[in-house]
Amino acid sequence: MDDDLLKIEPVPTLRRRIEEELKETFDLARPIRFSRAPGRLDIMGGIADYTGALVCQATLELATAIAVQERDDRQLQIFSFNLLDQHQPFTFAMPLDALAHHAAEKLRREFAQPGRRWAGYVAGCLYMLHQQGLVDLTEPRVRGINVAIYSTLPMGAGVASSAALEISAMMNFADHFGLRQQYGNDARRLMEPMKLAWLCQQAENQIVGSPCGIMDQVACCLGVENSLLRLVCQPHELQSPLRLPTGIGVYGINSNIKHSIAGSTYGRTRCAAFMGHRIILEKMKQIGAAGGQSLIADPMNGYLANLPLADYKKYFRQFLPDELAGIDFLEKYGPTVDNVTVVNPDTIYQVQHATDHHVFDAHRIRNFVEFLEQAAEAPANSKERSLILDKAGHLMYASHVSYRDDAMLGSEPCDLLVDLVRKNERSGLYGARITGGGAGGTVAVLAETSDRARQAITEIATEYERQTGLAAQVLFGSSNGAWHAGTAI
Repeated sequence: MDDDLLKIEPVPTLRRRIEEELKETFDLARPIRFSRAPGRLDIMGGIADYTGALVCQATLELATAIAVQERDDRQLQIFSFNLLDQHQPFTFAMPLDALAHHAAEKLRREFAQPGRRWAGYVAGCLYMLHQQGLVDLTEPRVRGINVAIYSTLPMGAGVASSAALEISAMMNFADHFGLRQQYGNDARRLMEPMKLAWLCQQAENQIVGSPCGIMDQVACCLGVENSLLRLVCQPHELQSPLRLPTGIGVYGINSNIKHSIAGSTYGRTRCAAFMGHRIILEKMKQIGAAGGQSLIADPMNGYLANLPLADYKKYFRQFLPDELAGIDFLEKYGPTVDNVTVVNPDTIYQVQHATDHHVFDAHRIRNFVEFLEQAAEAPANSKERSLILDKAGHLMYASHVSYRDDAMLGSEPCDLLVDLVRKNERSGLYGARITGGGAGGTVAVLAETSDRARQAITEIATEYERQTGLAAQVLFGSSNGAWHAGTAI
């Protein structure tokens, strides 16, 4: 347990509000466990996580705090101070036996009802612990659970507010039930961080019904302050944190246009990318057969990110249709390998566009990391370093355009923010792109940590508000992920 956690916002605020406002729900004489998970800023990667790309994520200073306490009535009661409405608290309650015995599909319908979706992220974590055999919610020793939530993260801003909620909840439940305890000299734990992140992803996929990858959950769990978390999503190979070059930081500008990865465009683009994967695999079989070889396994190992860009452009791209009806795809190829989306026979899919985004973006991300590593080795304030950072920044711009034109997840307000960043490059701003699931949300900016760069970003937010009438929130600061912070009583 880390007592320092109790001093890091928003934990102190949550603790104070429980003491002042929840005396009838929480027994202040009994232990209350606190946890905290930061949001994340998607620097490069975004939706490419589900096609196996390398992704680069930064953790934010803003975070979600959760309090957990045992209760005695076999009820799960979840209290939110500000998730559904900034000023209006909400409560959700469910018997633990109902949570344990309902099928995931029934729970998904339950939490899809108005005003209940937010509670599904927390209850879904508890359900996954039960479903995976880590906690038996039907045992009498599980007497009931109080949960209270307070978050400083903007909702629907593309900064992983849902993953921060899940990770904070799962961390708290894991320690509440002793799933991270060590036994004697045995350093092995029942709950490892990647397992914890995977359980949270499953909660969001199965109970909330959002087809997310694992990128957000890993970042909120294992991110390191002032570094980029690097994750190869095949399914989740964690690399060493990437320290940013001296004097270089990442910032977020929230467009105040809410997005949702549960939206139809996100799911359609994801499905189209896996359709492209299936068509390419069929073409690989034909090429192999023509050369007298039989293709037994998928050379891409199930991930578009493993397809070399040169091979894609030379051998496969030409065979991908601009548009393809779901019924025609199913009749010719059958289902895709994706276990989250299903091809809808009545939907028209932009297969080539979606596949373009994923194959090209995987290539861009690898080059982006190489440029940042080169910049870290170059002399500070040198022309050489500035040119390298310019290259990294222009890869961010290219990714942004691809989100808009190929992934179909663009947003005119975010386009405006990126354009304003480009116009201020002489102020120490190197690149910008829409983040996460796109279609609104937050723009990530690669920039100096200098006063002139901060001033430029602040002025961009002001100009954005003048042109759109929308208040743009600037996100500065970083903090460690939930696994490093631990929990505290």
